[in-house]
Amino acid sequence: MKTKFDLVRIGKARKDYSIEKSLKDNKDLLISRIRLFIENTVVNKKNDEIHMIIVIPAKGHNPKILLESVRDEDIRKGLKQNFPNFIYKGKPSIVEDNYDNKVFR
Repeated sequence: MKTKFDLVRIGKARKDYSIEKSLKDNKDLLISRIRLFIENTVVNKKNDEIHMIIVIPAKGHNPKILLESVRDEDIRKGLKQNFPNFIYKGKPSIVEDNYDNKVFR
C-alpha cells in the first residue's frame, strides 16, 4: 500500500533555525511511524493508495494528522488509537486557507 503525504503549514516559517530543524525531524519521524503502522495493519489492500495531510503547526514542535483527509474508516480509527497526541483538532478550513504556504525553507 502506498501512502502519500501532503504537508500544510499553518502560518509562516519560524525564524529560529533550531525550531525549524526540530519540526522537520518530528515530521520525518511521524511519517515513518505512520508508514510502519499502515504496513503492519493493512494486509488486503496492497494496491490501494492513501492520501493524508500532515499539518505543521504555527506553535509547538509536533506535526499533526488531519484525520478528515483519510478516506478509509479503519485506518482513520487506527490512527486515532495509535497516534492520539498527533491528531489535528483545529478547523479543517484553517488548513484549506493555508494550503499554499511554504512548508520549509
